[in-house]
Amino acid sequence: MKLGFMNLMSTKNILDDIEFAINNDFNAFGIGLDWEQNWNLKAKTIKKIKELSKSNNIHLNVHSAYFLPTSAIHPNIRRSVINVIKSGIIFANKVNSHIITVHPGFRESINEKKNYEALKKTLNAVVKFGEKYDVMVGLENHAVPFYPCFFADDLLNVVNSIKGLKITLDIGHVNLTGMSITKYYRKVKDFVINIHVHDNDGTSDQHSCIGEGNIDFKSTLKEFKKNKFDGPFILEIFTYERLIKGKKNFLKIWNKI
Repeated sequence: MKLGFMNLMSTKNILDDIEFAINNDFNAFGIGLDWEQNWNLKAKTIKKIKELSKSNNIHLNVHSAYFLPTSAIHPNIRRSVINVIKSGIIFANKVNSHIITVHPGFRESINEKKNYEALKKTLNAVVKFGEKYDVMVGLENHAVPFYPCFFADDLLNVVNSIKGLKITLDIGHVNLTGMSITKYYRKVKDFVINIHVHDNDGTSDQHSCIGEGNIDFKSTLKEFKKNKFDGPFILEIFTYERLIKGKKNFLKIWNKI
């Protein structure tokens, strides 16, 4: 089973987070291109990331910036977004990651259909580009009700329309939909390649530690195990102390079911 975390915004050197992963027996690690310090990593740092992950059997994946307007209607903006994601795919290939997570963007039109059409154009371009570099694109479900791909059916509509597109399932976001995570997962499970893990009370995207919200992790993890999904599970909890607690709570449940 692959359990890890997304590197922290507060860490100035990504290698410190990887050392933390190694020292605390995590075997997966998400590289956040959301964070400015990761935008222009030096060649020697990229080489070190690849070496450390390989020698310590750490599964890497890449997280493109959540704030990219992936569903932008304006063609010039969309071209820029595609180029940014393509650079993330090239980076993923350099560190030997086979997964990049992409977010669905924002609703910027009264006509929601236009945003979905634009999103599909963006995703079609980056999925084809990813195939050249052996990098799968996982579309993450949104945390905001009025934005694209919040509900399972909308997420599936997009994924089914683009050959090769996969899903990064964020269970904290699912908890905000009002649908149980097990029901949501059953709808999309055939496409899931990566799962983000954090808790909340069902009212907002709080990124709380496991056990601090109202997510039923026992039934959720049981469903994943039943379907033979063993990761990567990426904890999106943003301090070292809470990551240790989150890992302990996750394994306590996982190992009992």
